[in-house]
Amino acid sequence: MNRMELDYYAVLNVPRDAPKEDITLAYRKLAIQLCPHRDPKYERDFVPNLGPTHMQPLSENRQWDYINIAYDVLGNDMYRAIYDRFGEAGLFQGIQLPNGYFPPYQYHGDNMKVYHDVFGSYSPYANIIDVVTNPPLLYSTLEHGIGVKKKDAPVEKIINIELEEVYKGCTKLMHVWRQEFIDTKETRTEKKKKTLKLQIQPGTTEGTRYCFKEEGDRSPTKIPADIIFITADKPHPVFERYHQHHLRYTHKISLKDALAGFSFTIKTLDKRNLKISISDVVHPNYTKVMPEEGLPICADISIAPDMKPTGAKKSRYGDLIIKFEVEFPKLMTHKMRALTKNFFKELQELENEAEEAPHPIHKLMKKKGNK
Repeated sequence: MNRMELDYYAVLNVPRDAPKEDITLAYRKLAIQLCPHRDPKYERDFVPNLGPTHMQPLSENRQWDYINIAYDVLGNDMYRAIYDRFGEAGLFQGIQLPNGYFPPYQYHGDNMKVYHDVFGSYSPYANIIDVVTNPPLLYSTLEHGIGVKKKDAPVEKIINIELEEVYKGCTKLMHVWRQEFIDTKETRTEKKKKTLKLQIQPGTTEGTRYCFKEEGDRSPTKIPADIIFITADKPHPVFERYHQHHLRYTHKISLKDALAGFSFTIKTLDKRNLKISISDVVHPNYTKVMPEEGLPICADISIAPDMKPTGAKKSRYGDLIIKFEVEFPKLMTHKMRALTKNFFKELQELENEAEEAPHPIHKLMKKKGNK
């Protein structure tokens, strides 16, 4: 990590061995005080005054951000286990575990989602306050009468991203057709096209969700659905994504090249010509790793930008892992077979001589002994 790590336990003011119930209770107490959407004139009789906290020097908005990401991690058993063992660095970078790979954690950024998940409502005193401060949306039509508007289920769409777009980042204009009101009374609708803009950051991982709140069909009796775009990698003719930010490349070679060495060139995702030279014998499990030639690693969400040291490296990349497929000759003459047998016979003799020869350190010790 390029910054000091944040202590999530200190943010919620709980010990590291605190049970989940205590962590939830600590979050509830802090959230009631810090939630920016509560109106103090309705809550002064209900919200306890907890006094100053250790985060008091920070702004309330910053404190609000901290407690939500802290609970998002510590309130999840898997995230908490990774954080306890590997710290914030392991959480954000991903960890290779014995039973699989734990992908990098990314906070979704929706503080009110955490708040709602804990309280079961966007208000901890919903029965008392919400009717006054946030009354439910009602509809009144001749066709449907009077009722409470309910929100439509989210609409999820898969968006395929090319690896070149993942490497550089891009902007996607997504066109969706939805029902829109065509009268001032909002009673009649018509299908129209709506354009939504997606900003794909360099290194975006597969499965990243982009939520456009209430951009679904308009209806007199319902709240529009959220439209969610989920990224997926489009198959690439040359490269394959591996463990989020690494790339795999398979190169076919002849048996001669596998034994004698060779060189070749790979055109990278950013159109560079990367020259690779192989002098080793390419055996069945042989791979060549080119550091920092993979996909960009998504920058960590700026939880504490004031804690980042100056001059910190901004971009990091995964590795390029090259695998080889050796193509064997399909035809050989008798003369070629004889030459091949002689070659491997001489090779075996050389290996036997190397095994029987004394180690250089033994020779040196023998010389000293003679002196």
